[in-house]
Amino acid sequence: MSTANVADVRINARLTGDDAARFQELLDHSGFSASELLRAALREYHSRHSQTRRNPLELLAGYIGAGEGPEDLSVNYKAYLTKALENKLPLAVHEPPSPTYDSGR
Repeated sequence: MSTANVADVRINARLTGDDAARFQELLDHSGFSASELLRAALREYHSRHSQTRRNPLELLAGYIGAGEGPEDLSVNYKAYLTKALENKLPLAVHEPPSPTYDSGR
């Protein structure tokens, strides 16, 4: 529900047992009206359970520029990657010549 279109919301709730006792205890000790107590409880619940959206840049701030490597890595990454892969894996397979077998003829 969008907050821009929300009108006042009226709530009619029945509390029983332990929930009713807790609510009455909070009313007695807080000095709030039932509506004020529900509003305060809703705000507290919302602040504890709503996920705040963090800026992705803030999440990465500790990592950006923290690595080691050549200064031109962002521009020439393909060349660096190719060189690293060439060192790990040969680009061409060099197999020894297959032995010649004398078929005994």
